[in-house]
Amino acid sequence: MTPLAISPPSSTPEPDMSSIPQDAATIPHSATPQVLTVCIYINKQANMGPNLDRKKLQQLPDHFGPDRPSVVLQQAVQGCIDSAFQQKAVFTLLTQGYGGEKISATFDGKQHLLSLPVVNSVGYVLRFLKKLCRSLHCENLFSDQPITQHNASYQSEGNRLESGD
Repeated sequence: MTPLAISPPSSTPEPDMSSIPQDAATIPHSATPQVLTVCIYINKQANMGPNLDRKKLQQLPDHFGPDRPSVVLQQAVQGCIDSAFQQKAVFTLLTQGYGGEKISATFDGKQHLLSLPVVNSVGYVLRFLKKLCRSLHCENLFSDQPITQHNASYQSEGNRLESGD
């Protein structure tokens, strides 16, 4: 038996893409993408408000980051939860996000998990933490500038995340 010759189906040749200009948003393969990082400092001398325990807050690091904005946001929010007199008080202020880092709190005899929103900018981290601080009544808790004891009470230095606008 002789095999039948199978001819390939006729196909349209691929168009020549070399003459088409690249889109400005296209990243050349040789380019190394820059990783966006953020660092958030904790003002351990700030007013803690009625929900945060100063002793627990003192155990947190002096800053979160530098790291990706989503990681720093998760660390800062988790730090607030872990420093709360009652974790439920902080946890219930947050709304479920999608695709972001996870945070957890233990209350009512169970561990509760929540996803934070996806974060792609330093500005979003600052706004999110400012809003959380406003809800917790703890002014100047976070800053994007290093905090020293002698300037911790001055709002004019750096971009403190204040509870009022």
